[in-house]
Amino acid sequence: MRKLATLLPIVLTAVWGIGVVPPQDPAAAQALPPSLYLMADIQVEVAKAPDYEAALKALIAALKDARFAEVFDTYATDDSRYYVVYSLPKGYSSVDNLQAAWRDAALRIGPERFQPLHARLTAAELSRVLRFWTFRPDLSFLPSPERLKPEEYGYYTWDYVWLVPGREAAFEAVNREWAALSAARECRDPFMTYQGGYGNEEPVYVWFEYGKSAADYALAEEKFWKSLGDEGAALSKRTRALIRKQETKTGRYRPDLSYAPAK
Repeated sequence: MRKLATLLPIVLTAVWGIGVVPPQDPAAAQALPPSLYLMADIQVEVAKAPDYEAALKALIAALKDARFAEVFDTYATDDSRYYVVYSLPKGYSSVDNLQAAWRDAALRIGPERFQPLHARLTAAELSRVLRFWTFRPDLSFLPSPERLKPEEYGYYTWDYVWLVPGREAAFEAVNREWAALSAARECRDPFMTYQGGYGNEEPVYVWFEYGKSAADYALAEEKFWKSLGDEGAALSKRTRALIRKQETKTGRYRPDLSYAPAK
């Protein structure tokens, strides 16, 4: 969701799953079923971030040698967190396949190579939490065409919102109002809504968005709120009443720290 109005000047006053191409018809896109993702949320000591990235690149090289069959995409936030994201196409049962793939890769790489790589990674980590997220197209705004082309994405935001318990239905209804209002104002920047599951403090949702850069994103934010006017301000107030706490992360996609098996 574009930042709620309190985060902008008073005068005013949310990727598709990686590798997934949305349908050209926004209504068809929003009618798609939810899809599940596993995210490793890894906090790294700031001074050790270069060491961590070097170790992760070395691990990726070893995974290529071992013909690791899974795909993961990595994002780096501006506060030294790394989000490593796996798609789970078969739902929670995909976790068994993912664990088996990692065990097989470790055997192929061999303990004499794998264990030192693992030690280099963990030496730089302050914490690691596995979180499940469900992409909710029905709660997202997915215009077509978008303002930006995929090759222009260079800056990402994650707005985490923890709800007042029991207000999930009201929050989801408000999300649909945001999508309808955005469509009525012919907005061209999407927001993608994910619902947190196991591994998260619930109830929690996250709005995922992007721009060319921080400056481009801020300019799009300003235009967005101006286009919504008083109706957007009123909807923002209703949304804030459902939220217990909120946290924003910003960052970038790191293709050099991501992995896909050779075709």
